Amino acid sequence: MKKIVYFVSVILLSTAIAAAQAEAAGSARFPGLSPHHLEILNAAKKVTAIPLPTWLPAGFKAQKVIAKLGGRVPIEDKQLVIIYSKKLANGKTQQFSLEAGFDGLGGLPYDVTKVIPTAVGKLDLMYEPKDPDDETKKIERFSMTEWFKVRKTDFHFDGMYGSNPDNPAIAMIPLADTEKILRSLRRF
Repeated sequence: MKKIVYFVSVILLSTAIAAAQAEAAGSARFPGLSPHHLEILNAAKKVTAIPLPTWLPAGFKAQKVIAKLGGRVPIEDKQLVIIYSKKLANGKTQQFSLEAGFDGLGGLPYDVTKVIPTAVGKLDLMYEPKDPDDETKKIERFSMTEWFKVRKTDFHFDGMYGSNPDNPAIAMIPLADTEKILRSLRRF
């Protein structure tokens, strides 16, 4: 009986250690994620593939993960959004998101600024693109990719997540950092 209790204890301890190491490895490989966010994303990846950045500019952290997935969730209600943000010294905020699209996807009317090669495929980035209504102007404070597929799910990067372009409290992420974030995307 003592041997059985000993072996069960060893197995439970080994399982707990392995789970902690796996969580720490996920956090180290995909920076800016809290244990709570990792827990949500680990459950979500059972339903869909997820692209995450392996590089973030200093100070960026996942602010929020919204996950409404599963077989019982109607397609029009499905949602997966990972929101990262950073407070700047001047009080402004930089933020971006990676968002899954499940229903009614459409393309953007802007010319591609750059094509970024990544581990999840080539991404078409529109970073302050030309205004389609007036080619002499650019769409300021706009940064987004076209939809890209990771396994069977479409995603896009929104470099000004949730902001009105005129909101002075939100600052653009520089193009060089935007490119680095995108180049670092890997499947979670």
